[in-house]
Amino acid sequence: MSYSVMQIIDLMGNGFPLLLNSVLSRTPIFVAGQDVEVVDDITDSLTLLCPHRHKMVFWRDFTSESEIQSVLDEEKHDYEVLRTVACSLSSSFGSVLDRVTQFTGWIVAVPIGANVLGLRVSEDTLSNLVSRVQHKSGNCGLLRVAAPSSVSFSLAKPSSLSLEVEKRIVAKILTRKSQSLERIRRLLGKSLRDLRVSEQIIEEVLKLDDEAVKLTRDVFEEEISGYVHAARRAVMILSRIRLARDLGALTTLTERNLYEAIGWDTGDIPDLARFISTEWHEDFSDCIKGGAISGLGAYVDSMWGT
Repeated sequence: MSYSVMQIIDLMGNGFPLLLNSVLSRTPIFVAGQDVEVVDDITDSLTLLCPHRHKMVFWRDFTSESEIQSVLDEEKHDYEVLRTVACSLSSSFGSVLDRVTQFTGWIVAVPIGANVLGLRVSEDTLSNLVSRVQHKSGNCGLLRVAAPSSVSFSLAKPSSLSLEVEKRIVAKILTRKSQSLERIRRLLGKSLRDLRVSEQIIEEVLKLDDEAVKLTRDVFEEEISGYVHAARRAVMILSRIRLARDLGALTTLTERNLYEAIGWDTGDIPDLARFISTEWHEDFSDCIKGGAISGLGAYVDSMWGT
């Protein structure tokens, strides 16, 4: 059974924004639990949280680190190439341990208590993997699966991120889903008003569980797409700011003006810069000082009359 975006949001509760941030920032995520089927279902379903990326499954789409690395290297040279998310299911855990050393952008199932290729997967196995990945990537996420409806998520190294973007996405999903379902119910209610049917039939007609799942998915994908496209526009502006700075321009571009230009209004500049670095391998941290952007400010300001 796969989990829908709505089910993941409901399952994670207040932990969902941090999980979403980890997926978007390509932080390695390990899904650990004793129920192999549930662990695999959740591992596979987490790829739905980055609908703008192409999913590649270890041992099905590729079998070596060099293969996935060549895909990531291509990203660095072509903005238009579809970004990638890699995942590994329980049956491949032994192979992924032997063949992969760099897990950035991976979601990996860890079947605690299972025997995989002669390896007895234990809590020590997981601890050693987390330590190894922390050394390589700096941080990783651990999603513990106690039961199909009981999960928890945390980072190996706690983070102080505001998660404003992720919280906004969740809020908009819940608001738009509620509004859309209410409009549908009102419309259906009016059409049933003059019919002589039982309350049970009315309840069945007004039951919109499937529609709620689809609405949540659609709104989520719209919001993620909006953020990705806004960030892409920011890349264009920031790359020109860097060029202008290299040519001697020393003024600054404000956060407000940048966000107006890219059509976005949530989160701070460092958060946006981190996402850009993750998605397009462009590091603009040298352009950011104290929440402002060093470079082309006065000229860019004049372009939209501020």
